[in-house]
Amino acid sequence: MLAPIVMFAFNRPQQLQHTLTALAQSTLAKQSCLTIFCDGPRTDKEKNATDATRAVARSAAGFAALEVMEREKNMGCAASVIDGLTHMFSTCDRVIVMEDDVLCSPYTLDFLNNCLDRYEEETTVFNISAWSPPPTLLPIPSAYPYDVYYIPRFNCSGGWATWKDRWQKIDWDVPDYTLFSATPTLQKAFNIGGEDLSPMLRAQLAEKTIDSWAIQMDYARFKHGCLGLNPVRSYTTNIGFGSGTHTTTATTRWDNDIHHALPSPRLPEHVFVDADIQRAYKAVYAPPPLHVRAINKLGRLVLGKNLIER
Repeated sequence: MLAPIVMFAFNRPQQLQHTLTALAQSTLAKQSCLTIFCDGPRTDKEKNATDATRAVARSAAGFAALEVMEREKNMGCAASVIDGLTHMFSTCDRVIVMEDDVLCSPYTLDFLNNCLDRYEEETTVFNISAWSPPPTLLPIPSAYPYDVYYIPRFNCSGGWATWKDRWQKIDWDVPDYTLFSATPTLQKAFNIGGEDLSPMLRAQLAEKTIDSWAIQMDYARFKHGCLGLNPVRSYTTNIGFGSGTHTTTATTRWDNDIHHALPSPRLPEHVFVDADIQRAYKAVYAPPPLHVRAINKLGRLVLGKNLIER
């Protein structure tokens, strides 16, 4: 049985339209059910944009079934996703989650559904991602014989999938955060997936400067000793940088050529972390040098974009 597709939308009707058009061209779209959660406006000024987004959602075509859930009030990014997926998991054991600003390869649903089948009993795998950093940022060794790799990080940027039993392992309150924040060895271990992970968890729980759900999910993956699965050749690319809740700065750094996505990727027989890929992956999320950060901060203030792409 194919996993239902879940999408979360807010106030970007054009991106949503592009996303739905691409998703409908996936080879399994006509056999897949789609649920779109539309968040409510934060202010009266946003109502036109949220109404337009809902109209696009209601017009989605090319799927086995469509359900549009329209929030009366604004829940915010984190609450909307947590509530929506918890609702979905009350009736199903697996889901595919697509962002509202992602273009996907025709093989995306095949890849995610096949991996959901393959790794359902392999509980070391916490999630399946349809996206990977582009080869310009993450060059995979030419001798690597597979089309997916495993990494100690939950990657949600361009579409992903997981199972009900993994979702139920997440404690959104992170009750042991005080211990974690006072233990450098735990922070170092968490940051194996990227130096930005512990700072994001701190920003969410202690500083409350971001409205995220993904970092708590990644922390649950870490606590349970699990890994995320990424494709070597990305099945999706993001078209929303500069207009999203967490991607307010325009950039081409993460762009992928999805035409290289494979219909039948080679999967390893056993789950393992390739040391070379892990080191390269961690480097992708290393903080830039101080002078680059200073220049880019000025660029974002004045021009709304980074001046130096890493």
